[in-house]
Amino acid sequence: MYQPFFVPHSRVDLVVSGDGGLHRVQCKTSRIRGDVLVFATCSNTGKRKKDYRGEIDVFGVYSPELDTVYLVPVEHTALRDCHLRLAPARNGQTRRVRFAADYLVRPANPE
Repeated sequence: MYQPFFVPHSRVDLVVSGDGGLHRVQCKTSRIRGDVLVFATCSNTGKRKKDYRGEIDVFGVYSPELDTVYLVPVEHTALRDCHLRLAPARNGQTRRVRFAADYLVRPANPE
């Protein structure tokens, strides 16, 4: 179990092992707006917004409506919020579009 040793109010919720080592995770709940999954990528402490860059490696994002989990690297997100497309854009745009399926956590195959 992870417990912050030096910083008791750490912004890291979990530490997971995989793909080259340990990764610091900030957990977020998303909401669906049309064909897009949206989650906050900053905290609102008082009247000051603070992003997570340099403090975490990935966001662990849960969608209660879809009952799915996504792992999104912090460098793939904007400073305030992140939009993950659930369906292709109506105008056909794919450049600089983040598709939710690319970040979906799939359960391990039981053997």
